[in-house]
Amino acid sequence: QRRAFEQQLLLAVELQRPVSIHVVKAWGELFDSFDTVRNKMKNKYLAEEKNALATTTDDTLLSSNRRKKPKRLLLPPKIYFHAFSGKEGIIPSILAACEKGNVPR
Repeated sequence: QRRAFEQQLLLAVELQRPVSIHVVKAWGELFDSFDTVRNKMKNKYLAEEKNALATTTDDTLLSSNRRKKPKRLLLPPKIYFHAFSGKEGIIPSILAACEKGNVPR
């Protein structure tokens, strides 16, 4: 179940789609899944940059270094928690996890 959930999160990141999540007493597992997805996306982006560098010329490299690179999302662009019944104390952890994934507030 967790692997399927992480695959759905990865797909949402790649397609820039929001997700709706219902969590009951599984915040640790959710944050572990967020960590897994963030790491997979970081590795994907690094591999893409490495491949792009391998195929660029010196002129292309100079001009691309001058452009500011946008922050790439590591988690889906919007994460909705429906039927939230968690404790108020979990909210800072949720916000921190989203911030690490470059998800705007």
